[in-house]
Amino acid sequence: MGETIRLTGVHETLLATLQARALDNRQPRPVLGDATAEELLRRIDYDFSRIRTATKDMRIVTFRARKLDEWAGRFLAAHPDAVVLHLACGLDSRAFRMDVPDTVEWIDVDVPDVIELRSRLYPERDGYRMIGASVTTEDWLDTVPRNRPALVVAEGLTPYLREADGEEMLRRVIRHLPTGAVMFDAVLPWTLRFAKYSQLLRATGATFGWGIGNPRSLESRVPGLRFQEQWSLLDSPFLADARPVEKWVGAGMRSIPQLRFAHRLLRYTF
Repeated sequence: MGETIRLTGVHETLLATLQARALDNRQPRPVLGDATAEELLRRIDYDFSRIRTATKDMRIVTFRARKLDEWAGRFLAAHPDAVVLHLACGLDSRAFRMDVPDTVEWIDVDVPDVIELRSRLYPERDGYRMIGASVTTEDWLDTVPRNRPALVVAEGLTPYLREADGEEMLRRVIRHLPTGAVMFDAVLPWTLRFAKYSQLLRATGATFGWGIGNPRSLESRVPGLRFQEQWSLLDSPFLADARPVEKWVGAGMRSIPQLRFAHRLLRYTF
């Protein structure tokens, strides 16, 4: 019998991203090649027909994950003594699929129910630990080292937060850590009005609450944060492997900034 899932709301969406990575792994030319996702999918007892991840969702998930892996890899190559905070990690295997230096301390953070599930699915490993807490609370930071450069990664998190909670989370993390980088995916404010039509959000009851317009606006609201770059999922080189109609639609969307950057990745330093 597989591991029974009792997640609801926004936490249930982590199953859609897991399924997307597993579907990608079955492709002739996968973007991530995340064999761990395939293995976990077989071990989980859950009716995935409820969320029915479509091909386009698979591309969104894998394009952004691949780019975040690349950014994270560059940071760790330059800072092999870093501490990594993977916020709202879900069932993501980033700590295991990346070539992480032995000197890195990797901390996956998510709510207690998710971390309890992770502890049953993932092995223990030196330099890796998990914290069961909401990322919008403060106490969980007490055990995070303050004397090492830090990489903060949040994937599939910020759109689901309220703006005030998201900005306070960033302020709290940056006050605690000495120096480093923050990277996460974000949506434009106009997309919040249309999120209610998402099949995944309707199935899970999750909602979007935070859209980020000008990425430099966070610099004034989160002291110490410095914007470095934004990257559109439509700029992924793996879009070249999509079906002709998808490539045609993607090219049209790239020509309109409000569509090109509707869902993108943001990278900051502090």
